[in-house]
Amino acid sequence: MKFNLNAESINYIKVTYKDSSGFAHCIKAAVRFIGEKEILLCTKFEGNRDIKYPQEVSLGIACDNGLYKAISELKKVTYEHPYLLFSVQKPEDMEYQQKREYFRVRLQENISIQYETDGQEITHSAITYDISANGVRVELEDMRVFPEEVSLLIFLPKKTINVKAKYVRNDDEDKIIKASFRFEDISQQDLDYISQFCLQKQLEERRKNLM
Repeated sequence: MKFNLNAESINYIKVTYKDSSGFAHCIKAAVRFIGEKEILLCTKFEGNRDIKYPQEVSLGIACDNGLYKAISELKKVTYEHPYLLFSVQKPEDMEYQQKREYFRVRLQENISIQYETDGQEITHSAITYDISANGVRVELEDMRVFPEEVSLLIFLPKKTINVKAKYVRNDDEDKIIKASFRFEDISQQDLDYISQFCLQKQLEERRKNLM
């Protein structure tokens, strides 16, 4: 759909790109400038990043009226310590995703990732990083690529969630390697539980900040 991109209407943009090994990474950036054909994004960074350009990238554009997604091209990467500048092609068409992003809260609980590879059933145990009603991110010790379809066993307080999910990408924000999974086949009961759980966690955090 057509959307009038302007810096005032955008809260932030998430850029998903691939390194030279083919691993996907996601960075959250602020908009510095929007031109006729270019968007200049800015984010803080530490250390070296293996970012090749030009390459096709995915944009997650969080605006006041909702979340949009678009495919673009990374034209250039510039290092201006302590910032990393991304020059991406301004997309003409974007897909409206949802009215607002699901509540996402930090969570460190056990999770089991089950999948099949080469005819063998694999179970990978890990710790969650955060969760929303849309999906979950899992902390990894190293870069690991999962099959597209997995089953997750999430050990939440007072309830264990068993759900089929889609592996989305890896990212290394906050110096922590994480894998993102989107819930694909989840019961309404489990969806409601996670939504209420996230809302309760947010309220608890707000109360702590007011104390």
